[in-house]
Order: sequence, then structure tokens, then C-alpha cells
Amino acid sequence: MPFPVDKFCGTWKHGSHSDNYLQMMEKFGMSAEMLKKIQESTFPMNASLVGDKLTFKVEFEGKTYENNFTLGVEGEEEDATSGKKRKVTYTIEGDHLVSVYPDPDGKVTSRVCRHFDDDDTIHTDIKAGDVEAWTKSKRC
Repeated sequence: MPFPVDKFCGTWKHGSHSDNYLQMMEKFGMSAEMLKKIQESTFPMNASLVGDKLTFKVEFEGKTYENNFTLGVEGEEEDATSGKKRKVTYTIEGDHLVSVYPDPDGKVTSRVCRHFDDDDTIHTDIKAGDVEAWTKSKRC
């Protein structure tokens, strides 16, 4: 069964995570202050897939971010937590939505793989080099 993009629509809150999740996010340059904001915030999200065109709309700290992609084609997304733009390629692999972020320095490519544990829980696996972490988000 392909990844159900329409299930992404709703409001989400970060829940449980692996012991090394915070260290992984700091490795990506996220400050401890931003990590705390993320864990305390809810994220209204709208997502759609029409053919191979994927669209995400997410609200964070009063601002709406919209990103549009073609599956399998490298594009650029604006990160809602930093406001920075980065290269990414989205694909659907079975019941997983996968995003691959090449390192601008060519050292470590990051891979983020999402799937639904149930209708109200998104499980996200994150891999950067040989380091792996996970987090779960719950529907509010």
C-alpha cells in the first residue's frame, strides 16, 4: 500500500523519540532552544499528492511554509524551524515517505523515512552517515 499522503493533514505534536534524537538534531545545527519549541508546539499541516506532485503546507510560530516537489526529482524546501532552504529529493517507497538531503559538503547524506504506525501516529526514522535516530508524532 503506498504512503497515504492525505493522512498527513491535521495537527501534530512531537511525542516519544530515541535517546539520541536530540543529539542528532543538534548535529544538524538545531539549537537546544529550537528543539524545545518544537517539542512544545503543535503543527497544523496540509499535504497533497496529485500525480507525482507533492505539496506540504505547515504552520510554525505564526508563519505558514509551503513547499512543492516532484517525486524523484531534487528540489528545494524551506525548513520551518530555521527558515533556511535546502536541497531534497522526496520519494514514496511502499508505505514510507522518504526524503534524502545531500550534504552541501558531500560528506554525509541524510535520509528521513516516515510511515504511519496507526491513523494518529507518524513514526520517523532519521539516518545521517552511520548515526540513526527516530521520533514519533501524534495527531492532536
